[in-house]
Amino acid sequence: MRFVEVIVEEDDADRSSFDRQVAETDAILREELLNWRLSRNEVLNQLLFVLGDRRAYETALEAAPEIREYELRPVDDGRFYAYVQESMPNAETSWWAAFLAHDFIHVPPVVFEDGVVRLTLLGEFDALREVVADLSAEVRIEIEEIGDYRGPGPRITDRLTARQYRALRVALERGYYEIPREAQLAEVAAELECTESTASDLLRRAERELVRAVLSP
Repeated sequence: MRFVEVIVEEDDADRSSFDRQVAETDAILREELLNWRLSRNEVLNQLLFVLGDRRAYETALEAAPEIREYELRPVDDGRFYAYVQESMPNAETSWWAAFLAHDFIHVPPVVFEDGVVRLTLLGEFDALREVVADLSAEVRIEIEEIGDYRGPGPRITDRLTARQYRALRVALERGYYEIPREAQLAEVAAELECTESTASDLLRRAERELVRAVLSP
């Protein structure tokens, strides 16, 4: 069982009306397609997690003729879930048609960011080679990684030592990360029973790992 991670660079002509609007605005940072299903009436039902301005996203949805229904559910000011029902693109004109003749699966999420689409495909080697060849005939692609599939990446907490994890928990519970800050570093260090410099080092190393986990492609 093999996987390949592919970056697809779309031209404007290859994008739907909605995707063009999203690509042209700086208000939407990233879309993650978490799940999808094509119904018998050729409607593509999609669940997405979006980072960006919810009003700008809704404006784009309202203006796109291919969008049939949608519902947005906020997480906070800059993050929300979107359930979108979209008319299926014409298979003869969409690069997604390259997928239809091959046996493989997508591993979610499919990521839309900075004008490109990031896909992880899973299947037998020959099938993946064929779908990549068909895809490259339609759009510009870059193979980012290929290999044996070993499951999704590690949990964020797997990147932290036990002391780093505890330091983060203590800092969070004490209010160190609240705005305005409700606890000082000295209070965190006291509960951890270490010096302030050690507490600072634990937090900074843990924060570095969290930032890497979020921003790594």
